[in-house]
Parts: sequence; structure tokens; C-alpha cells
Amino acid sequence: MSLARIDLEASRFEITADAGAKLLAPGTELPVSTCSYFAQVAEGRAFHDEDFDASDAFDRPLDSIVLLTGFHCGCSVPLRADGRIAGALSLSATASHRAMSDFAVELERLSPVLAPLLGVRAARVEAVALTGRERELLQSLEEGLRFKQIARRLGISEATAKTHARNLFRKLDATSRAEAVHAARERGLFAA
Repeated sequence: MSLARIDLEASRFEITADAGAKLLAPGTELPVSTCSYFAQVAEGRAFHDEDFDASDAFDRPLDSIVLLTGFHCGCSVPLRADGRIAGALSLSATASHRAMSDFAVELERLSPVLAPLLGVRAARVEAVALTGRERELLQSLEEGLRFKQIARRLGISEATAKTHARNLFRKLDATSRAEAVHAARERGLFAA
């Protein structure tokens, strides 16, 4: 079973959590069009197939990897947040199973409970409050300055600039300068 975030604007999905046998590791991000599970869900419809081996419709690039890893049937349902498709909950099985459509119906009942989990990260980042120094540092990062240059500009030591950067990265859930700048742009932090 896996939980995926779907970005309809970018036509991509990202596995955010899984349980049981591994198919795609959390953090895996791919185009929606590469997988039957997510292509159908992105259109707002549940996907289910009782026998991938006998299916003519199970023919996307990632589908062959699903088969090679030993899964032979599965289902996936859309998770909606604020009326929009935000992700998918998927189930795969190693043997053909006639009840996949029934499983899909049961998974859809979990949608209201699981959909909010897909927005936890974004909600936390949107609510971030930056200090004045963190805003100055963020602006300097956007300009492409190095820590030594930032320190000189702000009149602080390079070590202090790096400390502010670590705090900023933590608040934005970023691991690099580029991620921090990207997260800040997505949240409109440069407009403030």
C-alpha cells in the first residue's frame, strides 16, 4: 500500500509513504503519465485491475516495473483536498484478485481521513514566520551570494550566516539553498 501526492499542474506524483512490500520508495517522483495507477486517478477516477498480466490497458512505462517486482493486480483511488485531487492511495497484490474493484471502494472511504496528510508539509511551510535576518539571508540566497558574501553584506560572521541559514532551511523544510529559494517562491515569501 502507498500514499502519493499528485501535483496536477506539474503532472507528477510523489510517493510520500508506504507499508508492506516495497514497490516505489517514499520520495520517488515521476510523471503521472508513466503509471496506470496515477494516470487514471489524476483524471478523478479510481483505478483497479484484477489481472495486470491479462490487461491490455496496463501498458505504461512504470507498469512493466510493477510486473517485474511481482505485483499482478492493484487499485488506486483519488484523495481530494478542497475539492481538488491532491493524491492517491494505492494497493497492489502479488496474485490476481477479483475483488480489486471492491477494494477500491473501501479505499475511497479512507480519502477524507488521508487527504489532509498530503497537505501537512505545505501547511506548515505556508505558516512559517521568518525573522528580519532570515528574510535578508533569503534575499541574498536568491541573488546567488555565497555565505562569505552574505556575511560581509549583513555585517556578521560567516558562521552566524550559516546558523541563520540552518534555521531558515528548517523552517522551509529545505536541505539546500536552491530548495529554500524554491520553497520561499512557492509560498510567496519574496513578495512580502
